[in-house]
Amino acid sequence: MAPSGSRKYTPGSAELQIGKAKDFMESDEKKPVRESAARGILKTLAKTAVAALIIWYLFRTGGDRAKDWTGRLHGLNWIWLIPAAILYAFHIFVNAWRWHLLLTIRKIPCSLFNACSLTMQSFFFSLVMPGGAIGGDVVRAGFLARALPREKVFEGVFTILMDRFTGMLGIFALALLSLPFIGRYIGAADELAGLFIWILLAGSAAGLAGAVVVFRHRWFNRFFLYRKLRELTDRFTGSMFSKMEETLDQYQNAKREIVICVLASIIGVNLVLAVVMYCVCLAFAPASEISIPAVLGAITIGNIAGLIPATPSGVGMRDYFVMTILAASAFPADPLLPTIVMTLLIIGFNLAGGLFFLFSRHPKANS
Repeated sequence: MAPSGSRKYTPGSAELQIGKAKDFMESDEKKPVRESAARGILKTLAKTAVAALIIWYLFRTGGDRAKDWTGRLHGLNWIWLIPAAILYAFHIFVNAWRWHLLLTIRKIPCSLFNACSLTMQSFFFSLVMPGGAIGGDVVRAGFLARALPREKVFEGVFTILMDRFTGMLGIFALALLSLPFIGRYIGAADELAGLFIWILLAGSAAGLAGAVVVFRHRWFNRFFLYRKLRELTDRFTGSMFSKMEETLDQYQNAKREIVICVLASIIGVNLVLAVVMYCVCLAFAPASEISIPAVLGAITIGNIAGLIPATPSGVGMRDYFVMTILAASAFPADPLLPTIVMTLLIIGFNLAGGLFFLFSRHPKANS
C-alpha cells in the first residue's frame, strides 16, 4: 500500500512530468529571446519613424519648391546617375578592400570576394536592424566568427572594430581638413543647424584625440587613473579591455598598413562619396552653378551625422545636413531633390546587400 498522501506511480508518469518541466523551462528560456526580439523590432520601427519624421519635416520646410519635386524630375539629367552608381559601388569595394587588408595583417583566412560579400551584407543589415552601422557590423562579426577556427575568432572580430575605427578616423580627418573651405556655408546655415554642425565637428576632433589614446595606451598606463579605469572596465567586461590592448599591440608593426587604411577611408571612401554627390547634383544643375566645397562639406558632415544610430543607415539625419549645406551654398535647384536621390541610391545599394545574404553560404568552422 502506498503511504498516505503519496501519488500512485503509473508507467510513464514520471517521464511525463519531466517532459512537462523541460517544456516549461525551455519556454521560460525562450521568453527573454522573444522579448529581446520584440524590443529590437520596436527600436527599428522607432528609428524608421524618426527618419520618416525628419524627411517629412524637410518636405514641409522646403516651401513650394519641395511640393512639386515630382514634376521637376522630368527635367532630370539621368545620365549623371550612371557614374554616381558606379562610383558608389567602387566606394563599397574600397570599404571591403580596407577590411581585407586588416584581415591579411592578422593572417585571418578570408578572401577579398568574401570580404566584399560580408561588407555588402553589413550594409543591408545596417538598414534593417537596430543600431544602424553598428548593427550591420555585429552581423558581419557573427558571420565571420562562424567561419573561423575558435582561436582566431577574437582577432577576426577585432579587425571589424579596427576597420570601423580607421573608417571613422578618415571621415573625421576629412571633415576637419575641409573646414577652411566649408566654414562660410556653416555660417550661412540657420542658427540651429549651424550649432549642430559645429557639435559634429567638435566630436570629430574629439574622435581624433581619442585615437591618440587608443594607439598610445601603453604610454597612458603610467598614470594611476588610467590604470584604475582599465581595471574597472576589465572587471565588468571579462578582461575585454586588456585583450583589446594586446590586440592593438599586434598592430604596432603594421603602422604603414593602418595609415593606408586611413588614407583609403579619406580618398577611396569619403572623397569618392563627395564625387558621387557631385554627380547627383549635376543631374539637377550645371557644373558652373555647383559649389564643389559645399558638396564636399554636405556629404562629409551628413555622413558623420549618419554615424549616430538614431535612424536606419543614417537616413534622415544625413539628409538634414546635406540639404542644409546645399541650401546655404545657394544651390540653383531645390536642394531637397539631390538629397533625396542620394538617399535612394544609398538605400538601393543597401537593399542589394540582402541578395548577398540570400545567396551566400556561411560555413561554420568552429564548434
